[in-house]
Amino acid sequence: MPARKQQTPLCDQFGFDAGWRSAQLKLIGLEEESRDTVRQLHREVLTAEASRDIVDRFYQRLLDDGRARALLESYDVNRLKVTQAAYLTDFGVDYRDAVYFETRARVGIAHARVGLPLALYLSAFGVMQTLILETLTQRVSDPERYHALCRLVLKLTTLDIAVATEVYHRASVLELDRSVKHLQLEQSLLRTQLQQDALTGVSSRTSLLAELEGAISRAAKTGQPLCIIMADLDNFKDINDTHGHMVGDKVLSEVGARIRAALREFDLVGRYGGEEFVVVLENTSRHTARQVAERIRKRIAGSPIKVGNLQLHLTISQGLAVRAESDDLHALLQRADDAMYEAKRAGRDCVAEAS
Repeated sequence: MPARKQQTPLCDQFGFDAGWRSAQLKLIGLEEESRDTVRQLHREVLTAEASRDIVDRFYQRLLDDGRARALLESYDVNRLKVTQAAYLTDFGVDYRDAVYFETRARVGIAHARVGLPLALYLSAFGVMQTLILETLTQRVSDPERYHALCRLVLKLTTLDIAVATEVYHRASVLELDRSVKHLQLEQSLLRTQLQQDALTGVSSRTSLLAELEGAISRAAKTGQPLCIIMADLDNFKDINDTHGHMVGDKVLSEVGARIRAALREFDLVGRYGGEEFVVVLENTSRHTARQVAERIRKRIAGSPIKVGNLQLHLTISQGLAVRAESDDLHALLQRADDAMYEAKRAGRDCVAEAS
């Protein structure tokens, strides 16, 4: 029966494959170390009793530091000591295996998630390394074994620091990237809200006026015609007074959709205010603009707007203005508005052109 594949999700996520692990071990000089030396380290130095003493001194050193003490106040130090003792129990054992790298990667992830400052994180690694070496000095008197075990401890702590801080760094970058993307999404949604009228789905007044300002500037430079249509629903106040504003809102939403359906894909419509809409037609002749306005009129008046059990018959009055050389934003809108009121006076449900 084939051996079950070891689960190393963090190694897979961060690219710690066999080639990467082998290169890391070679760089540090761990490829030449023997498993027997690791066993000797645990047998002579990292005994259960010695490990408990190292862990106690480790946390005492941390608690003497104001920054570390502030972080540790939120945690059960005794539980942390158990975790740290388990770390020493596994220290260097099977360091060539993917699972060893996986456990060290988990250390990096855990500390990145709690927001441990990197300087404090690296300092804590240095403290642990120093405590192990101090214990080694106390327990091993033979010079040859002492130097061999010292080299091993330095190499193993270098490996642990390298893997944990690599993951810490990458996890921090990923978290920052997620934060940036979240902020960008919020900004995008905010821009959409500013650019789009929430009720009708057409451009908001702010966005409409900015787009129209740009269209006027482009028309002035290129000499291409620019037309706008000021459109106002007829007798809309009666709908609000008779059926209420909720029905009125649904009517406006449907009107916005019908106007959009009557336009070409490059035309722009925005809600100017209340039941008034403005259509911007760039590079469009008076004749074509009149055809667009007629399409809008027919789409509004051609079939009733259904709201629940109601079938509401509406019409729309429109004022068409072609940009003149002297027109700025205000003047062009005013001319279209005057033409729209002329359509109202002419009996509504029609298109009037500005002079």
